[in-house]
Amino acid sequence: MKIQWHDKAVAELEDAALYYGDIDEVLGERFATAAEVAVAELKARPVQPRKFEGEARKVRLKRFPYAVIYWLEKDTLHLVSVMDLQREPGYWKHRL
Repeated sequence: MKIQWHDKAVAELEDAALYYGDIDEVLGERFATAAEVAVAELKARPVQPRKFEGEARKVRLKRFPYAVIYWLEKDTLHLVSVMDLQREPGYWKHRL
């Protein structure tokens, strides 16, 4: 299974990790680890999360108010957002 990151999803991931890292270095590392675990879960079971917006699916990060938004195309996971769940919903939809 290949993973293709949208540029803005990478930026969101980095921004969130830096935000939590500014609060506490260990917290920033925990956020990054939670994101890695979520992506690993997607690779292992990409169709398990149900579709919630067209073809988009999401998996929540453990212990953080974030979710990875993605869509599946054959053998590729297209990661389109690392969404702050407290932010305006749907801001990422144009990335699909």
